[in-house]
Amino acid sequence: MDQAAEAVPDLVPDGRRVRREANRERVVDALLELFQQGHVVPSLALVAERSGVSHRSVFRYFDDLEELHRVAIERSFSRYSHLFDLPGVSEGSLAARIERFVDHRLALYDATANLARVARMKAPTHPVLAQNIAANRSMLRDQLVAHFGSELERAGTAVLVTASALTAMEAIDVMMTDHDRASVRTGLIESLARLLADKGSQ
Repeated sequence: MDQAAEAVPDLVPDGRRVRREANRERVVDALLELFQQGHVVPSLALVAERSGVSHRSVFRYFDDLEELHRVAIERSFSRYSHLFDLPGVSEGSLAARIERFVDHRLALYDATANLARVARMKAPTHPVLAQNIAANRSMLRDQLVAHFGSELERAGTAVLVTASALTAMEAIDVMMTDHDRASVRTGLIESLARLLADKGSQ
């Protein structure tokens, strides 16, 4: 028998494996969709209904709901990683940079708020999630430093600490819970302007 012909079966994906992976993806996507809609702890019944996969089948793909939640949140970090990039870092006047920075943080909040809440809730029992959250927090702090480098160098560590805390996703989450978006945007812009202003020129 021709060797090429013998190799053909190995190139054809196993149908059951393909279906398994497709169903696993559907379950993860369904859970992420529920998270995005504000279901912090969706029931198995709701996940199964949204994904079109039976209750029993869900546990063929995941050991338990905790594993499913972990996999979904880890995927979300990867899926939304591009949203963390701030355009025009350090470019423009201080006022323009502040507005661009605040608008970027609010857009990032809009895209990730519900998922981030779930991740923070589950992080204490999932080291990988805790590491991802810490890495994102560090990246956002570095972004702040890069965007307002000269102002922060002049202002000192205390201002860096305050500005970093003020613009953290957790802080924005609290603000957005208690105030309307326009007020939050104005508050962030004005607070950063005061923190970063050159006191010597006033």
